[in-house]
Amino acid sequence: LSVALSGTVLSRCPSCARNFANLYCHNTCSPDQSLFTNVSRIVNRTTALGVRQLAVVEYQAYYGQDFAD
Repeated sequence: LSVALSGTVLSRCPSCARNFANLYCHNTCSPDQSLFTNVSRIVNRTTALGVRQLAVVEYQAYYGQDFAD
């Protein structure tokens, strides 16, 4: 998912685009992910180089009302 792409899709609502980008960055870059994220589904995958890995395909995120507002 590209934040730039979401900006294009949400271009008619600059506030929506900024809010989405903020949420996306918080979900992927926060050092406190373990406090608000629960991994609920993983799968085994093999990379192009043949390395086996686990990949997260589903998670639940929990946010406080202040953050949501």
